[in-house]
Amino acid sequence: MQRTVERMLRTHPEPAFAPPDPLAACIYACVESAQACTACADACLAEHDGALAHCVRICLDCADLCQAGARVLSRQLAPDLGVVSMTLQLCAAVCDACAYECRRRAATHAHCDVCAAACRRCTDACRGLLGATVATDPHRGPWQAAEHTGV
Repeated sequence: MQRTVERMLRTHPEPAFAPPDPLAACIYACVESAQACTACADACLAEHDGALAHCVRICLDCADLCQAGARVLSRQLAPDLGVVSMTLQLCAAVCDACAYECRRRAATHAHCDVCAAACRRCTDACRGLLGATVATDPHRGPWQAAEHTGV
């Protein structure tokens, strides 16, 4: 999959808003985390243990936000870098929360161990991309957000 992400970034007519390697790695990590979180929530439900309710909730929230993050990062045309930055921060925060919750349960639930590892990779990728230099506008410096025109 990562090769497909890289190929799509290379074939897009607009230049990527960030260096292609960390951007592709982050998109991939978001998709991987979304999948792991969805599968972990499903596995938690299959355990038939009410004590896993919070784990299910945070996994599903994390899956949704990581999927949204991958989609935002995949769009290269005229990005609002402020929104991109906030998306990366939110994705890293929810992955931290999910990794923490799953890590607490990893000794008894192997699926939680897998999920926590995927979330940690996504957190690292999001934070790495936040620190990368953005290459859209020569008048903007590294990772400066575009003016937000929304409400």
